[in-house]
Amino acid sequence: MISMSEHKLQLELLLGNIQEGLKKFTIKELNEAIISFLNKKSDKTTEINYVLDIVCDEYNISKITLKSNNARGVLQDAKQVCYCLLNLNLGLSLRYISDRIFFNNHNSVAIGVRKLKRADKNHKVDKEFIEKYKKLEKRLLTNFANLENN
Repeated sequence: MISMSEHKLQLELLLGNIQEGLKKFTIKELNEAIISFLNKKSDKTTEINYVLDIVCDEYNISKITLKSNNARGVLQDAKQVCYCLLNLNLGLSLRYISDRIFFNNHNSVAIGVRKLKRADKNHKVDKEFIEKYKKLEKRLLTNFANLENN
């Protein structure tokens, strides 16, 4: 276990490194470099593509349609289920999903994830949304469990 003094030293080192970085780069450049590093460290391209594929298959749409802007109705539900699978099951951040996969505002992704978290299973529309999510979640988990066993 790390002691408080070790935490303090690590924090001082981190802040010193950030200070040095800010002398050479803008905050935006540092932020992009950190995000890029973290993304490379945990590449989930296969899983992301599988989620997109199963959502498109379930809703009978193309990836281009799924990623299109100004979604309404069934297309909006498809995008929101996809956001939930990517965020809740793959652990991708809202910003990563919006910036790197859908190229939209991260608030749209947050609204989609919040829809599932606040869904009322006694409300017909919410119940259908929950059922779609759970169906695709099961498919996602089953597929990757099978891959790990092979």
